[in-house]
Amino acid sequence: MNILVCSDSHGRLEEMIAAVEEEQPDYFFFLGDHDRDGRQIHALYPHIPYAGVRGNCDFGPGEEERVVELEGVRMLLTHGHRYQVKGGLDWLAQAAWQQGADLVCFGHTHRAVDTAGFRGVRLFNPGSVGGVHAPSTYGILRVERGQVACFVR
Repeated sequence: MNILVCSDSHGRLEEMIAAVEEEQPDYFFFLGDHDRDGRQIHALYPHIPYAGVRGNCDFGPGEEERVVELEGVRMLLTHGHRYQVKGGLDWLAQAAWQQGADLVCFGHTHRAVDTAGFRGVRLFNPGSVGGVHAPSTYGILRVERGQVACFVR
């Protein structure tokens, strides 16, 4: 299963459309900051299952984090701002571990990260698909039988 992971689009919907067209994902995660962009992608591609969360620039209804389990991998989705991820990843990794997550996908920093954290929880940030303060990037998760490979493109 290929999962497209986008964060921090800040209104640059065309970047996500290009990523969907290029990757043809089986699932789509959006990690906040302009969560309406994630919902618009889901409306344009309703056949692609969608899970999204709100970020610090999002207002109105919606979840700030959620857990998704696919192919035996338990993933926490969050924007990350509530865990102060710009100052370090320890709080985020501990929270993910407490929720039984194997992997946490987060945004907020606009910088791609793929690293191990507290008790082996994997931390993955796809960077900013909106290209704010850095080149535009998105993530791909390849999930199969309890294993996950993470890529930044």
